[in-house]
Amino acid sequence: MVSLSSRPLRIWHYLLVMFPPHFMVLSGVAKFYAVYLSLQVLAGNETVHITLPSLVGAFSIVLFSLLMRIYDEIKDAEADIRLGRAGDPRYKDRPIVTGAVTLDDLVVLRWVTTALLIVINAPLGGWPLIGFAVLFMVTWLSFKWFFWPEISSSLLLAFLTHNPITLFFGGYVVAVFAGDFGVNSVNVWALVLMLVFWAPLGAWETSRKIRAPEDETDYQTYSQVFGWKLAPFVPVAFIVLATTSIIFLSTQMDLGRALPFVVVVASLVPIYRCVAFRLSPSRKNANIQPFVEIYAVVMDMGLLAAIMVSFDLAPIQFAGL
Repeated sequence: MVSLSSRPLRIWHYLLVMFPPHFMVLSGVAKFYAVYLSLQVLAGNETVHITLPSLVGAFSIVLFSLLMRIYDEIKDAEADIRLGRAGDPRYKDRPIVTGAVTLDDLVVLRWVTTALLIVINAPLGGWPLIGFAVLFMVTWLSFKWFFWPEISSSLLLAFLTHNPITLFFGGYVVAVFAGDFGVNSVNVWALVLMLVFWAPLGAWETSRKIRAPEDETDYQTYSQVFGWKLAPFVPVAFIVLATTSIIFLSTQMDLGRALPFVVVVASLVPIYRCVAFRLSPSRKNANIQPFVEIYAVVMDMGLLAAIMVSFDLAPIQFAGL
């Protein structure tokens, strides 16, 4: 058991383990601006802008990601503790299992995060506030299992009802953009952009719940649901969808050939890991998630870099609040 003397220390320890700030802040901000700046390019802007509302939006994406992590931690606490104490390698060292953080600590963190989100989004008004309200309601409903407890015992139902929430994250970014540039600036290519936003997270979600047959426990995995032979091809499907979408998007945005090339090369790494697991289902080869995470970061950072190279960036505009 781990014992930390004060709540702030326990919460900080929890964040370092379950939501490492150095990575999650960077990835959240990069994902927001990959979508936000892309929407400007797709609208025909020759110069891209970073506005004060967009800074609020980027920070909100990070906070919403943290809130979803806390929601999952609270609603799954009983099952996670049971799995961890049974020796499940993915759960035995989690802070909620070791006692490094308590449920009361997580409830406090939940309310602090919620308050921050409301305080920074309320002044935005208009489309951004509508987007925030919708996303907040959807994430809160996920915390309640959408009032359908059966979802908690079905991996596929959980995926079908929870993973599309990512699209509402993308919708929030579109709402912030609409507040800055007008709703008429949003066109049909935003739908392709939503696939680029969502598909890597679908790959991440499915890749992290694949195990070798000898490592299976009471914890439900995709390798149990689909069988270990088929399961690794589920994240592959999402990776192919994301890569294809960004190739079409890059062509529409006239970003050149470098971005598609880099993304295709990056996609081959997690795909190789999935194939390796199919050929040899071991604990080592089942560790696909980190390679999917790298691929997702390459997509977001690559898209941002391509836009920054191809278009001028205007100074931060403080109009809009």
